[in-house]
Amino acid sequence: MRIGVDAMGGDCAPGEVVRGVLAARQFLREDDRIVLVGREEMIRPHLGGSPDRVEIVHAPQTITMDEAPVEALRLKGESSIAVMARMQAEGRLDAFISAIELSPLRRSASTGASSIVMV
Repeated sequence: MRIGVDAMGGDCAPGEVVRGVLAARQFLREDDRIVLVGREEMIRPHLGGSPDRVEIVHAPQTITMDEAPVEALRLKGESSIAVMARMQAEGRLDAFISAIELSPLRRSASTGASSIVMV
């Protein structure tokens, strides 16, 4: 299973997100992968090398909390949420997770996403 994680979502991102991903690796099966999606230059320093079963996919744009979610998704097609939705629609992710409010994304038929987890 390939699980996308929004590395830029949350108040203490990406540090706390990466720390959680590294701790979660113990629960993965051998063929499972966690894909951190976000600004690579901000994620990589928190990884401490190249940990097993963790990959990074660069997404240069971010959506801030003060932006209207649906409009931001339309305007920022290279944000972590948009990139993860596209990856899932293309079959490159089985699911994706974000700490931000995803209800507008869930309602957006254009994403093609079917397994959205809100935490």
